[in-house]
Amino acid sequence: MNLEQAIHQRWADTAALEALLPAARLTTGRSRGDSMPYATLTRERNRTALRSNAGDALDESKLRIDVWCEAFDAGHAIAEQVKAAFDRTAFDLSGDDRVVQMRRIGDAASQDADGVWRFTLRFLVHVHLPFGV
Repeated sequence: MNLEQAIHQRWADTAALEALLPAARLTTGRSRGDSMPYATLTRERNRTALRSNAGDALDESKLRIDVWCEAFDAGHAIAEQVKAAFDRTAFDLSGDDRVVQMRRIGDAASQDADGVWRFTLRFLVHVHLPFGV
């Protein structure tokens, strides 16, 4: 399971978040023009932060989750549950790979000219790769 798949699974397993916005409404990359509310997950950057002589590595990824909603209160509630589900968390990936820290590094809310609200949450993710890359 890669990082994006693990985030989708964690979203689906978080009852409070799933009740507000089902994981089926979270897409990786660009939206397919879904009806609102919906969310998108984008990996903005990925780099190897550390590689040891023992063969393991620490990858660092910057992720962005955008929540699109017509009503501010509904979008804000979803964004708060995203924070609760992912900020300062750790979880397993495939094999022995593990997210050792997923930390929120910023968030913002803005309203488009058509009245749609966009809540943007940015995360820094550190993934331990015991066998390197």
